[in-house]
Amino acid sequence: MTIKIEVKRAIIHFLICLTIVLVSMETRIVWPLFYLLIFGLILSVISKKCRIPLISWLLESFEKPQYLKTFPGKGVLFLVAGCLLVLKLFSNEIAFAAIAIVAIGDPLSHLIAGNFEGKLLKRKSLSGLLLSIILSSVAASYFVAFAIVFAAAIVALTAEVLVIKLGEDPVDDNILIPLVAGTIIYLLI
Repeated sequence: MTIKIEVKRAIIHFLICLTIVLVSMETRIVWPLFYLLIFGLILSVISKKCRIPLISWLLESFEKPQYLKTFPGKGVLFLVAGCLLVLKLFSNEIAFAAIAIVAIGDPLSHLIAGNFEGKLLKRKSLSGLLLSIILSSVAASYFVAFAIVFAAAIVALTAEVLVIKLGEDPVDDNILIPLVAGTIIYLLI
């Protein structure tokens, strides 16, 4: 995948997470996110069979090519599911910090990995991992103390580098990162 597509995906990734946090600060967004997730799953199934004008264009512009035929919208659906889970499982402060870590840490580590040598597993570079840990910790420290979110970012973003499988399939990082980050923050608080 080209850097241009990765940059577009990173921006969308960040904007979705930012929107979820900002709306959640004003109102409880759990049920609307759940309905959005169900609606997205239905659109994904339909998109496998036929073109839906705006949805097909969005998928072709932002989805990873390998998922267009098998699971259209996988990235955004798992991102919404990960945010929904942490909002349901943890207090708002912990959930917002975990969402900040996935919003910044995940796409940034992918972007940086494409520009530096010394790649780790899953096309990540050590420099990308370190930068994503630091910057996501800074953002998450708006909600929880820096030392706590720094430890959570280290564990969550390192866990993403490891290939954790559930059966034969790897666990999607958009679910893994916020759940691991939220759990670490919860345990440290």
